Parts: sequence; structure tokens; C-alpha cells
Amino acid sequence: MKELFKGIIVTIQNPRIGFRLTVVRQFVKFSVVGLLNTLVSFSAYALLTRYALLDPLIANGIAFVFAVSISFVLNKMWTFSNKGTTYLRQYYRFFAVSGIGLLISEIIIFVLHKQFHVYDITAFVIAVAVVMFWNFGINRSWTFSEK
Repeated sequence: MKELFKGIIVTIQNPRIGFRLTVVRQFVKFSVVGLLNTLVSFSAYALLTRYALLDPLIANGIAFVFAVSISFVLNKMWTFSNKGTTYLRQYYRFFAVSGIGLLISEIIIFVLHKQFHVYDITAFVIAVAVVMFWNFGINRSWTFSEK
């Protein structure tokens, strides 16, 4: 029995496994922030179009900037626990990654729905999945990189 626990401890201390656990933990946190981000964006959009009576395109732009800003703070502080002090540079990078992610999702939805006649919700879900991995990978390796 003692040998079994010794093997488990050695396995947990393996740097490669520790790295994988960190990435998985960060991805789960990133997904939670993404879900919250979606709720914030939707709520802001609804408030701006229903109560402030803004044009939907203008409301969408404002909601996007608002949601990305909240997402930046949560991902910097909680997901990646980034202690870097280059907030403005990181914010610009995060915003650029999110903007490119938005463009990628638009292209995926356009191609799948308009060109291949895939049901729009299915195309949207596929786009969200692709962009989620894109955003996580680029933000982890570039925006919040400790290097």
C-alpha cells in the first residue's frame, strides 16, 4: 500500500503532468469566465436596445467592448493569475485577440450557414468552440505570457 501512494506522489510531482493540470485548470476557469462574459454581453445588449433604445449594431459594439473589458480583468487576475504590470499592453492584446476571435466566428458562421446550409445554431456552436480554443491558446501564450 505504501508503494502505491509513493507512486502516486511521484506521478503528481512529475513536471509534465503538473503542467497539464495547470493548463486544464486554466481552461476550465477560462470557460467559466467565457460563460459569464456571454451573460454580461447579452445583458448589456438587451439593456442598451430595450431601455436606452440604441440601434442594435451600436449596442452590440458597446456590449462587446464592455464584455471584453470585464473578461480581461477576470482572466488576468483569476484564470492566469498574471502579476504583470503592463495592463494597457495586455488589454490591447486581449482586445485584439477577442476581435480576431469575433472575425473568425463570423467567417465560420458565414461559411457553414450561408455556404453549406448548416443550421445556424449548429454553426454558432461550432464557431464558439473554435474561437474558445483560439482565444485561450493565444491569450495564454501571448497576452498573459510571463516571458
